[in-house]
Order: sequence, then structure tokens, then C-alpha cells
Amino acid sequence: MIYLDTCVIVSAIDELDPNHSKALKLLAELGNEERVVSKLTLVELASVFTRAGLDKPLALAIYAIRRVGAKIIDLDFDEVLNQAFRYAYELRLRTLDLLHVVSCKIAGATRFATFDRDIVSKSVHIRRVLGIDIVSL
Repeated sequence: MIYLDTCVIVSAIDELDPNHSKALKLLAELGNEERVVSKLTLVELASVFTRAGLDKPLALAIYAIRRVGAKIIDLDFDEVLNQAFRYAYELRLRTLDLLHVVSCKIAGATRFATFDRDIVSKSVHIRRVLGIDIVSL
């Protein structure tokens, strides 16, 4: 199971995004591997679409998640926040990045797809601390 970072979804959906081709290639390479996101991704996508001035941002967010073949999983966000507090000092990630990688761990996904440079640069450390492999192109 692989958790998709929001940036991968945005890049796959937006044909003008500089990482669009990379996102399509990455998604193709995943094959039939189960793809998941959390409700945090749904909120983040809705925010992106709202800032872009698009109508019906929630519907667009749901569409984008389905378009990349992912499903939204329910997580206990009290647990996500508690784990984020636990790992914040050790991982030193930005808040949303920390919440996403912790969500990945709690969901039981062993891989995390992203184009985020900070996460990619810390991939060895994240693997050691959380047991999650970072996937990027």
C-alpha cells in the first residue's frame, strides 16, 4: 500500500504543472498497488482548488483522488496528532508533511509517494524512524 502526497495528485491532475509528466510516470509505475490518502489530503486539495478560484472545490478534490486511483481512508486524527508530536523533533518536517508521513504510518502503508524535496532529502531518516520508503522520480 502506498500513500500519495498531495503534490503528486496535483501534478497528475494539472497538465500545466511542471511535474505533470513525472506524476503520470510515477502513477503508471505503481501498477495495481493500493493507493491511499487521508482526509487531510482532501482538505489540502480543496484548499488548492479554492485558492485557484475553482468552483466546487470539495467535488474537485474527490474527483482528483479518484482520478489517480486512490481511496480515502479514515484515520483517528487524535492519534495522528499525538504521533506527530512524538516524531516532530526527530523528523523536523514542515507541519503538513509531518502529518502526512505520520498518517501514512498509521494507515499501515509502507511507501509514500511525493515530489517534496524536503521529504525526499530525508528519505533515509524517515525509513529508519517510521519504516516508510519514500518513492519519487
